[in-house]
Amino acid sequence: MELFTVNRYTEDLKEQKDGVQGTNNEDEILQKLLKKAAKRKRKHENIEVVETPISEKETSDVQEAEAKEEQVEQLEEPVAVAEEPDVPSNEFQVLGGDGSAAKKKKVEMQLPNWLAHPTIIEGGSLQPEEEIPASEAIDQLDYLEKYTCQALKQMKIKRLFPVQKQVIPWILEAQAKPPPFRPRDICVSAPTGSGKTLAFAIPIVQLLSQRVECKVRALIVLPVAELALQVYRVVSALCSKTELEVCLLSKQHKLEDEQEKLVEQYKGKYYSKADIVVTTPGRLVEHLHATKGFCLKSLKFLVIDEADRIMDAVFQNWLYHLDSHVKETTDQLLAGTQAPLCYAELQSSFGKQPHKLLFSATLSQDPEKLQNLRLFQPRLFTTVLTMPVLKDVTEGDANTEAITDPGQFVGRYTTPAELTEQYCVTELRLKPLTVFALVEKYQWKRFLCFTNSSDQASRLTFVLSMLFQKYSTKVSELSGNLSAQLRKERLRDFSAGKINGLVCSDALARGIDVADVDVVLSYETPRHITTYIHRVGRTARAGRKGTAVTLLTEQDMTLFKKILSDADKRLGEEIHVSPDIEIQHAVEYKEALFRLRMNKERTKNEKAAQKNRVATKAMVHKKQEETATVRPLTLMEKLQMKANQILVSSDKSSETQNPKRKAGKTKQQPKETKKQIIAKKRKAIEN
Repeated sequence: MELFTVNRYTEDLKEQKDGVQGTNNEDEILQKLLKKAAKRKRKHENIEVVETPISEKETSDVQEAEAKEEQVEQLEEPVAVAEEPDVPSNEFQVLGGDGSAAKKKKVEMQLPNWLAHPTIIEGGSLQPEEEIPASEAIDQLDYLEKYTCQALKQMKIKRLFPVQKQVIPWILEAQAKPPPFRPRDICVSAPTGSGKTLAFAIPIVQLLSQRVECKVRALIVLPVAELALQVYRVVSALCSKTELEVCLLSKQHKLEDEQEKLVEQYKGKYYSKADIVVTTPGRLVEHLHATKGFCLKSLKFLVIDEADRIMDAVFQNWLYHLDSHVKETTDQLLAGTQAPLCYAELQSSFGKQPHKLLFSATLSQDPEKLQNLRLFQPRLFTTVLTMPVLKDVTEGDANTEAITDPGQFVGRYTTPAELTEQYCVTELRLKPLTVFALVEKYQWKRFLCFTNSSDQASRLTFVLSMLFQKYSTKVSELSGNLSAQLRKERLRDFSAGKINGLVCSDALARGIDVADVDVVLSYETPRHITTYIHRVGRTARAGRKGTAVTLLTEQDMTLFKKILSDADKRLGEEIHVSPDIEIQHAVEYKEALFRLRMNKERTKNEKAAQKNRVATKAMVHKKQEETATVRPLTLMEKLQMKANQILVSSDKSSETQNPKRKAGKTKQQPKETKKQIIAKKRKAIEN
């Protein structure tokens, strides 16, 4: 508009110079602009509208209407039309006005073929253990060895879940293929609590049980130490009937202790003491660089549990270190390449790449992230509650829609069939009181409450502990603010029933198997559907029933509905608490909030005091260095001075004890040499 105004004034000046009277009627100019804008809009509408053929009559009508409009414009502005050929136009040029600016169709994401066509596992409701058919008992499964069945019975497992029935025999059959045929890498996307750990542990133990020499042949990588410990216990229980050795690597133990369990040295040569290694990515990198003799040249299986978390997290670079280590120790390449096209290349590469197994409840579909793992002809196993019904698409039926989104694979976000999902609408200021009221109303004795941050978990734990003072319910915190040892103790007390409720951050929301959780409460709305899936997965595990309740405010309702729509879910049943809870517990709630405020201020003051102490200490140290005339002594120099002081003090003590010996030492003179004697004789003769 500014450019148009400047040009208008310059044109008026030009016309005045030529003796022509310029017009300053802004209303007429504005009307002209509006008419041209409406004309351009009609042209764009005509371009976008039609994908259906237009009849000749309609075309002629449109052309006649446009011709009439042009005639009207020519009558209204004859002067402007006459001047257009001579004076260059000062208006903005509309690009694409000839029809090239037609709205393009949205490009939809298309998945690779192996993601778009997975092997679907039906994972509906499981039958109670008392009603298990005889054909489904573990003793009747021919692909399970006797020692595996014995170990499963000791773990009180009487049957296999749908995921295990599909994946275990497939892995065993793939590994039984003759050379040079490599087994295809697999990705398993199944709900939490569906038995993914046993799905990869059983075939690995059975395939490695006949080994002769102890070498690291299986590497299981998990995102957090608590989950690694859980998987380590399961694998150790399966290996109890075999000679296989399992080693756990995590920051909960000292590096030196783990090195002793991992390798040993005999006559200058290192030997492995473990067949299966369960580790976290960070600890694995430390051992790759610090542990001598830790070799992965015989690696046969690489298992990545909670694969989406490991790929998204900061320690994604662990795969680079692992690949570099394998390249240095052997000629094999850990990151597999594309399938060779000739028999000779297949034969030469056979046995040099590990079989990669990826497991997660929310498996990533990002091609870039999956490309980093270099999967070899991967195959996807996914679980759905009910098998999808495929519709017949005929050539004449043009309006038939796809039953699934082409950018999402089937069953990406699936929750157990035994899970009951509910929600409760409340006010933000009454959320802690609502949690208290729900626990008391439904008498939940084992519950988990999830928050979005560790600080929020600490505050909520403090308030709930104050509210439950007069009741038998005991609540504790489990978040990143606690040490690993303390978190381990809290989990053990919760499993033993000493603690009724745990207020957790999302660090616990992945993979941790806590038995018999009645309900999972989401105190705050999860930020993403994957967080929600892993939260509610802490209950309704292994065929047991469970409940998930989400606390929502009116503002959270829209966001939560959108999150559920990503998993093709809807809001569950709404539950209510008494509207008089604020009146009934006003005194206790007010006292709890007051004490929380005081505790927060005290903690803030303690942190500030500690910060001031550290800053003061650093300032004093800096001033000492500036005022010192000489440089400060190093550690070795201090040790040397101390050693000299000890020697001097020992010499003084010996002198005080034997003074006669000291006097004798002063009178004693060195013995003359033969040359000195001859020199003395010559001097005497000369004199």
